[in-house]
Amino acid sequence: MLATLTVALPAHTASAESGGTPDAGPDCRPSVRILESLPGEDPYPNPWLHRTQVNDIGPAGLSVGVSHDLPAYWIGTKVFAVPLPAGATGGRVAAVNRSGLMVGTLTTATWTETLAFSYRPGARGVTLLPGGHTAADVNDRGHIVGTRYDDDPGVTTGLEWAGGRIHRKLLVPPGYRLDYVTGINNAGQVIGSGFGPSATGDDGPASPGLLWSAAVDAGPTALSPLGSLDHQYRPQDIDDSGRIAGTYLSVQEQWLNLPAVWAAPYGSVRYAPRLPAAHRGTFEGLSPNTNVSVGIASHFLYAWPPPQDHPQERAQYWTGEGPMRALPALAPNAFTTAYTVTDDDRVGGAAEDAQGDTHPVIWTCARKQAFVPADRPAVRTDGADTAD
Repeated sequence: MLATLTVALPAHTASAESGGTPDAGPDCRPSVRILESLPGEDPYPNPWLHRTQVNDIGPAGLSVGVSHDLPAYWIGTKVFAVPLPAGATGGRVAAVNRSGLMVGTLTTATWTETLAFSYRPGARGVTLLPGGHTAADVNDRGHIVGTRYDDDPGVTTGLEWAGGRIHRKLLVPPGYRLDYVTGINNAGQVIGSGFGPSATGDDGPASPGLLWSAAVDAGPTALSPLGSLDHQYRPQDIDDSGRIAGTYLSVQEQWLNLPAVWAAPYGSVRYAPRLPAAHRGTFEGLSPNTNVSVGIASHFLYAWPPPQDHPQERAQYWTGEGPMRALPALAPNAFTTAYTVTDDDRVGGAAEDAQGDTHPVIWTCARKQAFVPADRPAVRTDGADTAD
């Protein structure tokens, strides 16, 4: 097992291991940084279920995610394993705040049983969050959000923790069923999704995104449109202004996905443009203050293998205006995915190499290398940056 490392993580600093200079601005150097992986291989490889990726980026060269189905973090490009408690078999780190507090979910030998945890770099063990089965996000105040699922009566409960204790249970109105809790911003606003009373008066339930204020006793606001079983809305990330990025899913239209954004007062949804030649798209991450969204564009669900000149999945990048753009791959027609973006324009995700191996990666100066696919080749011709 790889050793862990104790490291000081001051906020808003750039260490020698993270490149030594900011990754944004006119002097930044675009690159695709390939991070180390833990020993092993991804179990049961599946092109739509990635088990090696960067999920979030923190301060001073710290990033977090999953490596071969194990919770992991990186200092620069060097990988470290999150120590697993007794009974845990794997998991992933979902998020990290600016002080280095990580949160995520552990798996066990019983595939339906998971554990929510928090962790700091170099600690001897994780802290299990009381009553939690998943942990999805953490803000810079140390507030963590996630869920608990009870088989009987089959109810998902949204939870917010602070100081190692349950701060609140997220209230849902009568008739609502919560499915996911996905994010919290520094203002304490929480997002998720679920099902509620019919929006049209028929027998089917609505399927809106949900937004809670920071108030302990606050019920959720259902984001418009309310959706249905066939038209579902799933918020994924929320920035410090309250802007929300996520995905619209149309079950009727061959599982068509569209990247979507909501902004206060949340009276409507805005659909982002699709990446050229892509059938579907999602938003997985949103920068805290710069209005940049990232996610995954993919080709027709049943087209496997994909067209010869296109990868099945491609990391996409959107500034909030103009066309959707792609981020460069490590090899021709190799997939890429993006899950997080920082204010200094680093994007974390995964990329496949020419041998078919998946690597956790960080694109630096992402805007400088993002492109509309018809503009130029989808592979960096100056080589990937494999060392900090």
